Amino acid sequence: MYYKYELLHYTRKNRKISLREIGQVIGVSESYLSLIEKGKRNLSFDMAVKISNYLETTPDELFLEDHRIFLNDNKGYEIKCEK
Repeated sequence: MYYKYELLHYTRKNRKISLREIGQVIGVSESYLSLIEKGKRNLSFDMAVKISNYLETTPDELFLEDHRIFLNDNKGYEIKCEK
């Protein structure tokens, strides 16, 4: 099981999106996003919405649900929700 913030990292990496790219679009620094991914910085609901919108998902899918992350055969990450 991965922590909720780790799912952000793997979702972003799986979609080949850099921290810089997200930061430039939503108006925050690369270092701020890195701290969020590591769980060292709290994030507001508004920031969760901005990040999830950019990643074409929802805040609950990205930060709240119980997910597991697996390495797939193509050396990418596959995210599965376990309910």
